[in-house]
Formats: sequence, C-alpha cells, structure tokens
Amino acid sequence: LLSVSFVEAGADDGPGKSVSNYYYEALKYPCPPNLSVWWNMGSMLFLILGAQILTGVMLTMNYTADEQLAVVSVDYIMRDANYGWIIRSLHMGGASMFFALIYMHIARGVYFGAYLKNTHVWYSGLTLYLLSMGVGFLGYVLPWGVMSYWGLTVITNMMTVIPGGARALDWFQGGFVISTVTLKRVFVLHFLLPFVILGLSLAHVLLLHVNGSSNPLGLDETNFSVPFHPYYSIKDLAGFALLLAGLVGMTFTFASLTADPLQWQPINKMKTPAVIKPEWYFLYAYAILRSIPHKAGGVFTMFAAIAGIAVFPMISSNENFQSMKACPPARLMFVIWVANFMFLTVIGAQEPTGGWVLAGQFGTILHLSALVMIPMIKAEWEFHLFKTAQLDEEESVVNDVKRFLSLRLLSN
Repeated sequence: LLSVSFVEAGADDGPGKSVSNYYYEALKYPCPPNLSVWWNMGSMLFLILGAQILTGVMLTMNYTADEQLAVVSVDYIMRDANYGWIIRSLHMGGASMFFALIYMHIARGVYFGAYLKNTHVWYSGLTLYLLSMGVGFLGYVLPWGVMSYWGLTVITNMMTVIPGGARALDWFQGGFVISTVTLKRVFVLHFLLPFVILGLSLAHVLLLHVNGSSNPLGLDETNFSVPFHPYYSIKDLAGFALLLAGLVGMTFTFASLTADPLQWQPINKMKTPAVIKPEWYFLYAYAILRSIPHKAGGVFTMFAAIAGIAVFPMISSNENFQSMKACPPARLMFVIWVANFMFLTVIGAQEPTGGWVLAGQFGTILHLSALVMIPMIKAEWEFHLFKTAQLDEEESVVNDVKRFLSLRLLSN
C-alpha cells in the first residue's frame, strides 16, 4: 500500500513531466523492505569517492610531479599550505576507509549471493574494484618516499612476465629506469582514473536498478517492496553522518595510522629496504605474490586471487537460494575465507623469510580453494535439500495412494 500510494503521489501521465516529478520518479525506486546496514556500504562508497576527488583536486594545486620537488611539495602541503595537512590527512584516511568499505561491500555480496541477482552488476563492481586498486597504488607512489619508489619498481617489473612486457615497461617509465617522466605519468593517471571510476559507478547503479537489490533472505521480493524514500534515504543519511564522524576523527587523531614511516625518508636508489610493502589494503595480494617463488606464477596467482570472485556467478548459476542463511556449511567456509584474508594481510607486512613464506603459501591455497568451494558447497547443499524434499513429497504421494486403495478395498 505504501508503494502504491507513493507512486500515485508522484505520477504524472501528462505529455510534459515537471522536474519535481522526475525527482519523485527517482525517489520511489522500489526496494526490499528488509535491507540491513550491510546495504549502506554502496552509498557510503559514493560519499567517500566524492570526498577523495574533492580533496585530490585541492592537493594537486600544490603538488609537483618531479623527482626532486615531489617530497618538497608534499612537505609544503603538510607544513605551509593553509589547512594542507587536513586535506592530505583526509585524503589518506579516505583511501583506507574506501577500501575497507569495498571489502565489506564485496563480503556482503558473497554472503547474501548478490551475484545471482544480476551478474552485470557483479562484474561491473569487480571492474570498479580493479580500477580502484590501480588508483590506490598510483596514489601511494606520489609522495615519492622510499616505499613509493621501491613499490613502483616491484609492481612495474611484473609487466615483464607477459610477451612484449619489457617494451611496455620502457614505454611506461619513459626510459630504461624510473625517473621524473614516470612520476608525471603516474600523477596524470592518478588524477584522471577517479573520474572514470565515478562514471562507471553511475553505470553500476543503473545496472542495479534493472533487477533491483538483493536482500538478506535471498528470496524474490519483487511484489513486496517499499520506496527508497523515505525508508532508506534516511538510513543512508545516518550512515553518512557516522562515516564522516569516523573520517574526521581519524584525520584529527590518528592521521598517520596507516602510513609507513619509510614514506618520510628520502629515496636511496642504491639501497633496497629490508621489507618492501604496500598499504594495508594491498597486503593480502602482496602476500600471495611473494608466496610463489616463480615470478610469472606469482603474478598469475595474485591476479587470480584478486579477480577470483568472478567465478561465483558461473558456478552458482542454477541456485534457488541466494543467501547463505539457508546453508550453514557455506557460512562456515565464508568465515574461514574472511579470517584467511586477515591472516594474509598480516603475512604481507612481514619479512619474507622462514615460516612466513610457508604461512603465505598455506594462506594462498586456502584463499583460492575458498573461492571455488563456497559456491560449490552452496550448490551441493541445495541439491540435497531439494532432493530430500522431493523424496518426502513422493513418499507422501505413495502413502496417500496406498491409503486410498486400502479404503476402496475395505468399502468393497
């Protein structure tokens, strides 16, 4: 009734719809009535993306993409530019919060089977994740500290494992070594790609509106929905308030919480640090990369681990239940997968020696196995569930026939 009344209130069948009617058309988007707080992550990501673009544009006004001047410009932003330290701290904290929300968004999609509702939304989201990883890494390079230089050296050298990769590496670097030309290209890509992410995010939302949102029960609730406004618009505003409070609190209290101290040291191209590591949100992938002794094998395994969630719609195409609420074994495997993700994050920050290498290999095998086992366990559980229900139904029919025949024989 609420849906119907809301539609009627904003409907206009005339030839010329007013702007207000278009506004109501967008706000009356039907949503499942039982969405939990885990469905707030998407709108929060939009807010953080906008904040990152805004603070990033402001930082570019004082940043210089030059090997000799990059550190000086960053120091100027932090010490002399008006409120520059706030803007940079917001940008750094926003990056960490952005990836934390992405991981929670992906975990929610896996747990509640969002990939079964609309595969186009799932694959567009995976593309957004890969682009975001690229932008995050490029931003890590710009301060031009020790970790920036050596991290760029490690990642760009992965290009040599593909045919023609060495020539592509020389083209990207602008020469045979990393130089000011390389830093300028990193800066340009880091500036432009967020706008690509913004456009693709809008396409992601439009694709979501084709089949609608998933829900915690994992059932089809197309005929039972409520309008987005005011039920979920108010909920999103509450999420925005909490998110901004957390971001501002982290900026003013723990501004360098996720920053590596080596980022403040000048680059020494003749001395490699004992431990080269990226930001925390890339550590799981870095641990997988280091766990394989073969260079090409490590690169392939790392990308398979990152993009492995693409197999979920392929393996689970015939499932009737989307959510793991109906499958306890899959829930257990999901918990193991998340715990192993945290385990790999810890390993990625350690020096690759001794037992840490073995632990990384164990975590890599478990991560890749979970990506395949989660949908397979769900499918197997559902098969036995429906098979048991079918057998019970057939047995019930047989018993009814026997009872009917017995009554007929007694009556005769």
